[in-house]
Amino acid sequence: MYIFIVNPIAGFGRAKKMYEEIVQSPIFTQLQTKTYHTKYHGHAKTIANEINEKVIGHVVQGIVIMGGDGTLHEVVNGLRLRHLPVSFLPGGSGNDFQRGMNITNDPNETLKAIKNNTHTIDYWLGTYKIPNQLKQRYFVNCLGFGFDAVVAKSANQPRYKGFFNRFLIGSFVYLFALLKELIFFKPISITVSLDGVEKKFSQCFLFIVNNHPYIGGGMKINPHAQNNETEFSIIIVDSISKWKVFALFSTIFFGQHLRYREVTTFQAKNIKVSAKESVLFQADGEPSYTTYCSIKKPQEPMSMVAVRKDEK
Repeated sequence: MYIFIVNPIAGFGRAKKMYEEIVQSPIFTQLQTKTYHTKYHGHAKTIANEINEKVIGHVVQGIVIMGGDGTLHEVVNGLRLRHLPVSFLPGGSGNDFQRGMNITNDPNETLKAIKNNTHTIDYWLGTYKIPNQLKQRYFVNCLGFGFDAVVAKSANQPRYKGFFNRFLIGSFVYLFALLKELIFFKPISITVSLDGVEKKFSQCFLFIVNNHPYIGGGMKINPHAQNNETEFSIIIVDSISKWKVFALFSTIFFGQHLRYREVTTFQAKNIKVSAKESVLFQADGEPSYTTYCSIKKPQEPMSMVAVRKDEK
């Protein structure tokens, strides 16, 4: 049996519409399935946490997520059965995971792979832990401090996402939030340990740990980032003037911002971030505050059934 977790409001109803179409597919009707529709923020995590080895007497063979990157984030953080393969049908606003992994948005291609048990790939998530958090948590796309976190928090406000999704330009909500928040943003002071090497940034504009190049609906923030088991790609923007930020972000969709002297990239497997005062951070767009965060690679990858566009 395959468990479908559908976020009906993702992409202003895009995921719901996609599900309504695939249930008519001959391939879908050949699969044993059970579908759950999320009803509130965090519901996908609860659903994933409650999945057992068997559902209605049938062995669970995999999980299919239909929604945005936030839905995917919830599922991987709620899933107790880490051995279950996960499939993702992108139906959100930004769909950076799909873009970063170069996977198809054609539901039928993914359903064929699920039915035939093909196109299995390993995806290395990131793990992070903050004080007063009992368990480590996972991030799929990226984890960031500073301006990136402020923009993510702003972009997630329902009134903004709803407006842009209504006009089918959901990926622009991040750009709108970026311009809005830049006026009042103040750089943060953090100390970072990269595989034991300590670095201090007193005017940090942003610090992002990436699993692939993209954030914010197509911004190629870390062009050289590749998902792998050995290390993260990290980008830091420090001591940059606000007028120069406009110039930087005008080149970010093409990955040309790395030429600015205020931009530095690193590679590391174990990362620690600390601050004297509580600072905002985001994990896959989910904002929170902390004074300390440890980030590292998990011991095992997440198994995925995903058809890459160059493999169709």
